[in-house]
Amino acid sequence: MGDKIMWSRQEDVERVWVHEGREFSHRLITKQHQGSSFSFHITTYMPFFDTIVEGDGEHEVVLYCLHGWSKQKDLSDGRERMFKPGDAIYLPVNYRYHHVIGDAGLIVAVSCTPSRAPLEV
Repeated sequence: MGDKIMWSRQEDVERVWVHEGREFSHRLITKQHQGSSFSFHITTYMPFFDTIVEGDGEHEVVLYCLHGWSKQKDLSDGRERMFKPGDAIYLPVNYRYHHVIGDAGLIVAVSCTPSRAPLEV
């Protein structure tokens, strides 16, 4: 882990397109830049983006909704949830869910361990 306090701004890190034109992320805190064992991102989704999201078998992730909303359906058991400001979701290393972004788009804070690389998709 890093050994000193460090700051980061969204405007100072590269925008990473996860899905071109539909989802991008700013990797604010990473092992490479700050020495952190986890990474912290702000991810933005465009309105009406409809996708299947799957775990990569390596990263545990927490999402926290800052703005907008989405509908999520856990494909392992059919549970559905509206994801809106103030909601958090824990994603284990293996998961699969249907994610439909609402009309206002969606902005989420993301914490991930182990740390993702600054430009890793």
